[in-house]
Amino acid sequence: MEKLDALNQVAAFHQTFGAPILDNPTIPDLERCKLRVKLLQEELDELKQAIEDKDIVEIADALCDLQYVLSGAVLEFGMGKKFVELFNEVQRSNMSKACQTLEEAEQTVEFYLQKDGTLAEIIEENGVYKVYRIEDNKVLKSIAYSPAQLNEILHK
Repeated sequence: MEKLDALNQVAAFHQTFGAPILDNPTIPDLERCKLRVKLLQEELDELKQAIEDKDIVEIADALCDLQYVLSGAVLEFGMGKKFVELFNEVQRSNMSKACQTLEEAEQTVEFYLQKDGTLAEIIEENGVYKVYRIEDNKVLKSIAYSPAQLNEILHK
C-alpha cells in the first residue's frame, strides 16, 4: 500500500479556506464540535447508503470523505502535530490484543469463559495467537492487553 498524507493534504485545504488548525490539543467551542460530529455523521450515512446500494464508487467516495473530514477534525482539535504518535500508540495497544504464546491464548479463553460465559476460539497464524468470540468472530483482548496511553502524549 502507498502511504497517505491525509493530515497535510487536509491542512492545505484548511489553510486555503480558513478552516481552523489549532496548535495544541483543545476542545473547540460547542458549535464547532457539533459541526464536526455532523460532518462525520453525514459521511457515515453516505457510506451506509452506498453499502446498501452495493455501489463501490460511492463507497470509495464515502470512505475518502470520512478520512477527509476526520483529518479535519484532528486538525481542528489541535492534534495534528501529535497525531502520528497518538495513532502509533493506539496501534501498539491494538496489537497487544494478540497473544504471543499458546499458553497466553488459553488463559485468555479461560478468562472470558469465567468472566461472563463467553465462548472463544484460538487461531494461530504466523506465530501469533488470536482469540475470537465464537458468537460473532469479534477479536477478544489478550489477558496481556495494555490500553493506549494517550494522556501522556497529549500533555507533553
